[in-house]
Amino acid sequence: MEHPWYKKQVANGLTILRLILIPIFIFAFSYHKYILAFILFVMASLTDFFDGILARKYNVTNFGKFTDAFADKLLIAAALIVLATKNDGFIPIWMVVIIVMREAIVTTLRSVFVAKHGRVVSANAWGKAKALSQMIVISVALALLAIDLYIRIDPYIGIIPLHNSYGVIFFMMCIPLTLTVVSGFQFLHSNRKALLGLFSAKYQPEK
Repeated sequence: MEHPWYKKQVANGLTILRLILIPIFIFAFSYHKYILAFILFVMASLTDFFDGILARKYNVTNFGKFTDAFADKLLIAAALIVLATKNDGFIPIWMVVIIVMREAIVTTLRSVFVAKHGRVVSANAWGKAKALSQMIVISVALALLAIDLYIRIDPYIGIIPLHNSYGVIFFMMCIPLTLTVVSGFQFLHSNRKALLGLFSAKYQPEK
């Protein structure tokens, strides 16, 4: 059964909303509005959850799938960059570089696959676990910053400070960092034939 065109556009609308929320989130964080930044990031993350449900229900186009993945990566990259660069950094910059480089490589390869084979390589279980862990840990980190702004929880954390590149947020980020690296290698391994055959029509990227 063919779904009305406007229902298919709802998921794309949520993706566009996520893109709109990103600069607002950056602005709020830059001015130490951590509660607002937390709310905006959670809202943006929830749009990803709901547009995923709608996309599966209404079978959105390859453009919608690609734009959704791009919006996710842009949201995560924006959050990591502000966490690494504001207030002397809550996480080390090398961690951000690894995650952003992985996303840039995978996104570029997906773009090549679309241009060559005409379809998007969807995220697998590792990729979805990576994205979920990133959003959860960043949400928790923003919540801690918002709480700390008002009640100063640093004295209760002991030897693991919050406002430090190797503090609480850093240790939490080790989980999505690990999943990011593992999922990146898994993506390369699963699509190794397509990567080797980008200039050959007989190879197709695996799902």
